[in-house]
Amino acid sequence: MSAREDIELESPPQPQCLGARATEEEPDEIPPQPLPGDVRTREQLALVPPEYLNLSPAPPGAEADVVLLADERRPLRHVDAHGNAYAYALNPLQYSVCLILVLELLERFSFYGLYMTQTNYLTGSYDEEWNADLTSMDAASLISLSTAVAYTVPFAGAMLADAYLGDYKTILAGVATFYLPGLFLIASSTAPNWWLGTEAFNVGAYKLALLLLWPVGTGTVKAVVNVFGARQYHPVLQRSMVESFYVQFYMVINVGAVAGCIIVPIVARKSSITVAYAIPFALLLVALLFFVAGSRRYVKVVPQGRGAPPSATEDGLAEDEERAVRDEDTPDFRDVARICALIIPFNIVYNQCPTTFMVQGAVMEPFLGFIEAPSLNILDSSWFLDIFFLARNNIKLATGYKFALGSAIGACAIMWSLLLETMIHNEYARSGGKVNVIWQAPSYILIGAGEIFSISTAYEVAFTASPPNKKAFACAFNLFCIGGIPNMFSLGLYRMCRHWFQNNSGGGNIGRIRDYSEAHVANYFGLLLGIVMLGAIANLLPPVRSWIASVEQRAARASSGSAASTPKIQKRKESKERKKETDPLLAAQKHAKYLEEGSEAHIYRMNTMKAEFSRKKPRK
Repeated sequence: MSAREDIELESPPQPQCLGARATEEEPDEIPPQPLPGDVRTREQLALVPPEYLNLSPAPPGAEADVVLLADERRPLRHVDAHGNAYAYALNPLQYSVCLILVLELLERFSFYGLYMTQTNYLTGSYDEEWNADLTSMDAASLISLSTAVAYTVPFAGAMLADAYLGDYKTILAGVATFYLPGLFLIASSTAPNWWLGTEAFNVGAYKLALLLLWPVGTGTVKAVVNVFGARQYHPVLQRSMVESFYVQFYMVINVGAVAGCIIVPIVARKSSITVAYAIPFALLLVALLFFVAGSRRYVKVVPQGRGAPPSATEDGLAEDEERAVRDEDTPDFRDVARICALIIPFNIVYNQCPTTFMVQGAVMEPFLGFIEAPSLNILDSSWFLDIFFLARNNIKLATGYKFALGSAIGACAIMWSLLLETMIHNEYARSGGKVNVIWQAPSYILIGAGEIFSISTAYEVAFTASPPNKKAFACAFNLFCIGGIPNMFSLGLYRMCRHWFQNNSGGGNIGRIRDYSEAHVANYFGLLLGIVMLGAIANLLPPVRSWIASVEQRAARASSGSAASTPKIQKRKESKERKKETDPLLAAQKHAKYLEEGSEAHIYRMNTMKAEFSRKKPRK
């Protein structure tokens, strides 16, 4: 079969899809029929209006009911609000999305493989002869600062993709220009070599990688890759398939994170740290090559900064007329920012996983002889059990209660760490031995359980309660509250509490059980317990819970009220929001009446997605 294929369109379903009148005897207006949202087979193309098909000009003499596809691999077509046309495959997962998921899988493997082993590497736990010779607190400070950078960069990554480079080039630049060079420098620092020096550990080159190249690379990819994958689906005819993509996307994230947390620490201990850190570099390089190989397959949306401006509204209403109908209950970004800030106490505890938890786990006996503290981080993923339990029992909690519960569970994780401190000190005093690291598992399980109530809820609130034109920015700020602000706060705590992480002679490297037994790490865990308990209490205060509920109710009223606006003004609002919004998922053209009676579905950056249709009753 040639690149063109004949498709016979059935008649008369096309007018029904467009919501037009079928006969003059029918009422003046009939409810518009929604277009299919899961077009994935060639048989379904017969039900698709011609404007959504990627057609080639009909040859002379062709029959009227026969159309020709310009590309049988990408038969669907969509024109956005700027007039840019894009072609889509019937099975985006197999055609292009699989390559994006491979990149995300190996990027998460690389990130978590390094993220959970840096503290042990910097303090000489893997190689006592060649390391940065940092104290436990200096190593923890570097990791916290690196994480803060990684969770701040998404602001710039999303802006760069939206206005200048587009998704594909932004991902390519992030991986090739920052991520891979950062991994290469970190791997190179693990052994003497001619480009970094053979006499001593090159701390300057290592800090360049850890504090700039690596976090900027991962932050840039984090801001864009999920949206790029979702954009491979037709925004109208495959809108229901986007949800399944996000399920696959987050499954890939967890698989990559678990694999990295298991493989890299084990290789570092059993083989060498050089081999362990060479694996993430090699795998991400392979992923990049696969990603680039699929370049011609991707839907690459033109950046808004370079796109043609949307066409003006046909009514040309003045600004004062729009303001007259604007809902007084419009959500306020400042309220959303304050809500996101309520989980900062929990996130301060959550971000101890790669730092203080590693310091404690470094002096514990490996489980089964090879499972150490970095590998236990996979238990953080046990929060999926919370989702299953809540969904199965149809349990719904108010946001304030969720935040409080998450902080309370985080407090339980810290209390368990305090109990472990007692066990470690008692065991060393009794026999000079170590406690098995498996006793640290409850801390990670509890942290993961608290995550679903705090962090996941904050993601939802940042999207649903934010103004329509600031959802992407609200989600970026939420990320900043998850990893940026807490790690900056942790840096200050480390400096204030440095003396608690020293042995009797004032040495800061407490990676050996003898030195650790002389330190006072329990005091630091006690301080963390106080911080997270304050967070729990704050979210339980009736005025705070009432205020959060009022913000969510105001956002819900604004959302429902927008559908009740007059059609002309509603169209004007939607046109303005398209200029400000990060990415409209639905901007269907040539279906004015359908769009006039419904609300559009949108997709936003920063790991958020929302797609919904609502149609008011037809006018009589």
